Order: sequence, then C-alpha cells, then structure tokens
Amino acid sequence: MKKKTRFKLSNSLLVPFCSAILVCLIGVFLNSYLFYNSFFRALTKLNEEPIATITFKYKTAQRKFLDRVVWDRLRQNSPVYNGDTIHTSALSEATVWFTDGNVVDLSENTMAQVFLSEDKLLRAELSDGFAVVDSSESQSGIILASGGVEVEVGAGSALSAQGGASYGEGGIAVQVIKGNASVKTEDGSSVSVAAGEELSVSDAGTSRPSFTVTEPAPNSRILYHTAGAYPVRFNWKSDAAEENASFMLRIYSDNKFTNLVYETEAEAGSPVNVDLENGKYFWKIIGDGIDASGKFQLIQSLPPSFVAPVKNYSYSYRTRNPAVRLIWTESAYATAYRLEISDSPLFAHVLVDQRSSTTSSIISTLGEGEYWWRVTPFYTINRIGFTEPSEPEKFVVEKKGSLEKPVQLVPVEAGIVNTEPGANDIYFSWKMEDEAVKYNIRIADNPDLARPAVSEFVSENYFTMGSGEKKLKDGRWYWSVSQIDAEGNESELSAVRSFFALKGKPEQHTIEPSEGFRISASLMPDLRFTWKCNLPENFETTLQIATDVSFRAIIVSKKEGGTNDSGFTFAPGTYYWRLVSSNGTDGAELVTAVKSFSVLENLAAAELSEPAMYKVVARETTPVKFEWQSVAEADYYKFAICKKDDGSVIYEDTVYGTSAEVNMYSKKFADKCKYTWQVQAQASAVPGVCSRRAGKIAEKEFFLYKLRPIEIVSPEIGSSIKGDDAVLNPSVAQWRSVDEVKEAQFVLYKTDTSPAIELMRIPSAKEFEAGNKIAPSAITLDVPDGLRPGNYEIIVYAKTLDDIEISNTDKKYRGKFKILPIEPLPSPQFLEATPDVFDTDYLRVLENPREIVLSWNAVKDANEYHVSIQNDEGRILLYNKTITEGTSYKIDFEEISDENRSAFSNGKFNWNVVAVLRIDRDNDGIPDKILKESPASSGTFSTNIPSPHKPKAKEAANPYGN
Repeated sequence: MKKKTRFKLSNSLLVPFCSAILVCLIGVFLNSYLFYNSFFRALTKLNEEPIATITFKYKTAQRKFLDRVVWDRLRQNSPVYNGDTIHTSALSEATVWFTDGNVVDLSENTMAQVFLSEDKLLRAELSDGFAVVDSSESQSGIILASGGVEVEVGAGSALSAQGGASYGEGGIAVQVIKGNASVKTEDGSSVSVAAGEELSVSDAGTSRPSFTVTEPAPNSRILYHTAGAYPVRFNWKSDAAEENASFMLRIYSDNKFTNLVYETEAEAGSPVNVDLENGKYFWKIIGDGIDASGKFQLIQSLPPSFVAPVKNYSYSYRTRNPAVRLIWTESAYATAYRLEISDSPLFAHVLVDQRSSTTSSIISTLGEGEYWWRVTPFYTINRIGFTEPSEPEKFVVEKKGSLEKPVQLVPVEAGIVNTEPGANDIYFSWKMEDEAVKYNIRIADNPDLARPAVSEFVSENYFTMGSGEKKLKDGRWYWSVSQIDAEGNESELSAVRSFFALKGKPEQHTIEPSEGFRISASLMPDLRFTWKCNLPENFETTLQIATDVSFRAIIVSKKEGGTNDSGFTFAPGTYYWRLVSSNGTDGAELVTAVKSFSVLENLAAAELSEPAMYKVVARETTPVKFEWQSVAEADYYKFAICKKDDGSVIYEDTVYGTSAEVNMYSKKFADKCKYTWQVQAQASAVPGVCSRRAGKIAEKEFFLYKLRPIEIVSPEIGSSIKGDDAVLNPSVAQWRSVDEVKEAQFVLYKTDTSPAIELMRIPSAKEFEAGNKIAPSAITLDVPDGLRPGNYEIIVYAKTLDDIEISNTDKKYRGKFKILPIEPLPSPQFLEATPDVFDTDYLRVLENPREIVLSWNAVKDANEYHVSIQNDEGRILLYNKTITEGTSYKIDFEEISDENRSAFSNGKFNWNVVAVLRIDRDNDGIPDKILKESPASSGTFSTNIPSPHKPKAKEAANPYGN
C-alpha cells in the first residue's frame, strides 16, 4: 500500500518564486507594449515637418513614406510628410488636412501621393480612385494630377475628380462644385471649368458631358439634424436635351444597383426632391442619350439631449460649491462639443464656455443661483464647425442653511430597554437624513448630556449596543444624536429623549383607543381603555386623561391595578390619555407616549327634498322617488316608510346614496292613506380609527293616492275588426274611470304612419274651450270616408276632480285595435298620357290642343278615381283629385293658374290613379263611405316649355331724317 505524501513549499523558496513570477509579468507587459507600438506605429521624421494630418472613418488607412517600401497602418491624426502615398481599402474613407487649409477627401479603394514644392505649392497625384478637393479656406489652392493631366484648383474652389484605373488609362474626370479650375493636358492645352461644369480627359481627347448632375455633388456627404427622412434635392443642367426631355431617376442602397429605393420620371428643366433616410445611396439617371451615375451619403446627427442633470434639478451646498456633472448624448459624427452655461435663458451673459471631446463635464465654479446650459456639436464634415445646439435647460444651485436636527425613532420617550446579559441587543435609531455622511450619538445619565457614557460616530441611521456591555446601569438615561454632512458641517443635537435601563423584560405601553381615535358621544361609556403593563411590583400605575397635551388640565387620574378601564362620559371635544407608573423606592417614573382621542357629536339630520307635495301619486309602472340632501361624514342612510296612525314600519332599506325608489302601487301600501317617511344618516365604524355614528331622524308626512288610469272597455285591446264591418257597421268605443273625472277628451289615432294621424277628437278643441270638457263614455268609431284598414289607438286624456292625471297614455293602457284589409279592386290598366312629351315641337302644331290628358281603362265596380301627380323631386303637385265621371283627367294649360302652369312647364312627372268603390251607407242616395280601393297604378309624362322672355324695344328711327 502506497502512502500519500503531501509536499509543502519551503519558506526559503517563497521569495525567489514570487520574484520570478514578477519578472515574467513585467516581460509580458513590456512585450505587449512594444508589439502594440510596432503594429500601430505611425512613424515620424525628426528632421522634417509634416505637411498635413490624416483622419479616417470606418476602417483605417495606410501610408508609405517616399523613401520606404513598407506600408504603415495609420492612427487618427497621424502626420503626413512630403511625398507620402495614402491608400484607402474597401469600405475605408480618409481625409487629408493640409496645413495651408486645403482638404482632400479620399473615397474607398483610392491611392494618392502628396507633394509640397519648394515654392510651397501643394500637389496631389491621384493614381486611382475618387477624390474631393476643397480649397475654399486656402489662399494658394492645389494641383491635382492624374495620368499626365493637371488640374489647378483655385483658392476658394472645390471639385470632385475620378482618375487612374477606375476611370481609364491616361485620363481624369472632374466636376467643379464651386469656384473654378483649370485643366492642362499633356499637349499643353488648357481648359477652364466653372462651377457646375464637368470635364473628361482621356486618350480620346477632351469632352464635356451634355448632361451634368449638379446636386447632390459627387461623393457628397449631406449632414442633417432632424428626425426622420431628409429631402435630397436632385438638380441637373443639360446642353443638348430639351427642357421638357424626360428621363428615369433611380436611387439604390448598394453600389451594385440591385436594391432599388426610389424611382421617378424627371424632366430636364425641373429639379426633384426625394425624401431619404440616413445612409449611403447610389443613383443612376437613364434617358435618351443620358447615362449618369453617382453616390452620396446622408448623415443624420441629432442635436444632443441632456442626460444629467434632469430639467430644473436643484444642487445644494453649504460652504463649498457643488461639483455639477453635466452629461449629454452623443451626436453622430461630431468630433467635439461646446458647453455653455449662462445665468439667463437667452445666454446674454455666458459664465462657462468650454470645448470638450467627450459627452460630459464637471463644473465646480458655480455658486448659488439659476443657470441654463446648452451643448453645440462641432463637425469636421464639410467644414461645418459648430452648429445645431441643443435646447437650453435649467438647473438650480441652492445654498442651504444649517443642517436639520435628526428625528429620533427608538427607544421612545420613557421607553424601557433590557440590559440583562444574554438579552437582545439594544437599538437606537433615527430617521435617515439625505445629506448625512455620519452621525454622532451621545448617551448620558443627565439631560445635559455632560460626561456621556457613550459618544460614537456611525455611518448608518442606527446604533447597536450589546446587552452585555457594562455602559448602562439600571435607571433613567438620556440620549441625542446629530448629523454631519460631506463638508464637515454638524447639525444641532436632536431633542434629548429619556429611557429606562432595567434588567429583565419590563413592558408598559397603551393599546386602545389608538392615536386620533374618534368616538360618538352616545358610545363613549362603552369605550374601553386598554394597555399592557409588566413592571416590577414596586411600580404603581395611574391612568390619566386630560383636555390638553401637556396634562395641565387633568380630568381623570385613577390608580389602576388591571389592564383596562371604561365607563367614562365626556362632552364632545379632544382629549389626551397616558399611563404614569412610579417607583416608590427611588422615585423613578415611567410615562407612556401621549395618545389623543375625540368625542364627536351625532350626525346632523338629513334635509328631505322630494316628494315635496303632501299628496303622492303612485303609478303602476313608475316607482315613487324619495330624495334628500347628503349629510357630512355620512356613509349610508337608513330609510323607512311607516303608517301614520300606528307607526308600523311598512318598508325599510339601507341606502348608500341620497335617493330611494319604492313601488307604492304594491298591495302592502293602502290607497288614500297617510304615511311618514324617515331618513337617518349613519357613519360606519373603522377599526382603530373611529366608531360608528348615527344622525338625528328626519321625518315627513304624505298622503298616498294610487293612480287608476282610464280603462278602454271596447273595442277590446288588441282586437281586430273586419274592414267591411268598420265601414258598414261602425264599432262603438267605450271607456270608463274608477274616479269621477273633471275632464275627459276622447282621441282616435291611426298609427300606421309616423307621426300618427289624429282622426277623431271628442269634444273638439272649440267645444272643450266652450266648457264641454267630458266626452261621452260611448262613441261611434266613424269618420267621413270610414275607417280604412290599419292600426289604431284610443287615448282618453282625463283628470280627476282634484287635478290628478289619469290619462291612459302608457302603452299598457292604450286602446289598440286593428282593422283588417278588404279585398281590393283591380288596379286601373292601360295608363296613357297624351301627349307623353309636351314640348315646343308639340306646340308648333297649331291644331294640337294646349293640354295633357291622363287616361286609363275603367275598373269594374269602381264609381270614382283618385289621381295624384308629383315631379321627379318628389314634390306633390296634385293629391287625390277625385274623378267621379269618366276615366281621364285633363291638365289644360290655358285654364290652370299661373303657379300650376309654372310647376308643370318643365320636367318629368309621375302620376298614379286609384280606383275607389264608395257606398251609400245612410241611404240618402249619395255614396259617402269608401268600401274598397285598388292598388295605385303609375305612369309618367314630361314637359319642356321654354319660359317667355321680355322683349327689348329698339330706338325708333327718325322718319324725317336729321
């Protein structure tokens, strides 16, 4: 069996081992540093001044010195020397900032070499790719060369150029963005190019494109500061195309022109605005003899928004100015920010004006006052500089006074702590203060806190003392605490609070009534005062009740041997109570915290409002509504209705609003009887907060009258009457009333139409005004033409002798009946209008009568016809014209009135005729009642009679000459 061996490192090898580890770590860090500098080195020349610096976006650029073959990987703001070659790879862009103010932007896959001649003239050789040269802030300009062609860019000018393999051997294409340029070819010829013009130089010679896009500029970067899309303006100039020549503008999001974003047809003389989002875009224009393309970049950079401090935030200090940290969001492509702080919202007086490359700053120079701050981004793109500042926001710096005294929590005044060994720790706590970094607690055996037994500094809002510590002997102690802020300022001591230190677990505290308890005066004798008291036998406890919080006016001082007491009666008001326990041995006195309670009066009586009249009318379908005014502090109401004579309760309910609806038409309420209704306000009890309370009873008397509406005896409600019986043998309507009526008016309605048509009213309005106010109880249902088939209702509008409305207007009581239809007559046939068109062609024939005849065939058994005419707008021009002789109706334009002649003069008209059988019911030889009708038959005719014009008189010629 092998024995396990544990190796232990000798103490003598520990120091060499640690030293070796340290040396290895130093070597690792040193090698890492050297590798970093080697990998990202931007070599400098000690004996030569740089002619420019380089910055780049996306990926890095590479640089090769004139006298070296190795390419260097550049870092931001690397120096560029005379003869250096700059190369950008795919997805890389670089900007060369020359010391004289010239700027050259190199697109991806571009190579250029820069030179500074002895006469301080800059020259850039574009070997391949695309470049933008900007000399707008230069005094001497720059020469751009490619393939043997030189382009002199004048001071204050800018152009874009494409040369090398990307354009064609021995050539260059330039477009002047602003200012002017001069192009010199290999043969020595010079061509001037102005702003907005484009020139191409190749092996084939020099040419100017007939179509040039002037906006957006080639490879331009458009910076905007608003949310959402930006309107990009496309503009062009054309030498050959006509102004109205059209072509297609297509915009893509990739350089392979596959992802189409926008497409439109444009005209040579009209620019186009295209709303586009942030990103790179490639455009192509194709038309008759036009083929152009390019790219541009939309750069969205929103103004900064503030992170801290929040708007209207308040800083505070006492002796040292606060460190105000300002933080804002980054604006895309911004290289720096200008921070301004002013004491006015218009920045008339700027207190702080600093430039920062980060998005935060700490200012410690601001004293008390109100300040406004804003941030303006700085952009190197397009040499914009500072632009689009943020919206100003306000913050406040306040100088505070002395620190507040801390507010103590436990132990409470005259509280008891257990100092018995092994008991729980003793806690002293107070409310946390926002400005405190530490607190000083003092505990002493005297109220002046002289020679404190405990004086400790703590960082939290509590202090813990172990029960076994021998710092507190039994007896009364006093404690207080102060707070100290970050500046070292200390507050005054809190109010000195006393407590008792006793061995064991003595306890004394009050329970009920709780602080602020409210009780009704009527329930005061039932209020039980309870407490918990567990003190040594040598303590004597007294219950004290006073009318003031300082207990100068004590009204109850009663020695207690138990834990509760009751039976006290007090007038409405506020009272205070406590327990006082005293030790007859050493005079120690324990006093509980004071609690208050209130004795409240009963709630007020409710003010009864509805029904306001002594007489209450109960309807079968409508409950009687009782209403009253709300009572302050009431939660609900007890509502009751009692008989007046014996006081018995007929109805009662608990109502949580201020109204109640009761069906007093029920059998338990007697008709024509006296009642009283009562309302008593009630307030609910909330445990530990208040007792229940009741109000005085409000009472009101009323006389109940049950409404019995008019009853329609016949025809029976819902019955049907044959149509011929309704004409030949009219029914008799009968009504009756339980009560004697003062007025009763019988009305018959035909309800097939809306609104209903009144057919009968007995007595009539004139008879009613003349004093005949009561209709007969039996009335024959007859009208001049007889009752036609349809639905009818009978309503008797009536009042009793004491003006109570008893009309049967409710749907339940209306006398509804139906008259059944009679077999109709056949409809008139062969309707004809002669002429069917009454116009000028018809009137030119003098023999034609000036009339329109409407005719139809006779209907069997019909003895009259009703004719109606309406225009195409639905306006009725003739209604139920009765024809008793013949089967035609004539519109004679020579006899009708001017108004009718105008109405019939022009338009299309619809006419219909109804056959009618009228009978002689009273045997007087004259048909008076309609028994049957036919369905209406319709026809049309039209007229077109021109309106006559008033002739104009001409001046008469003088027959006698001049």
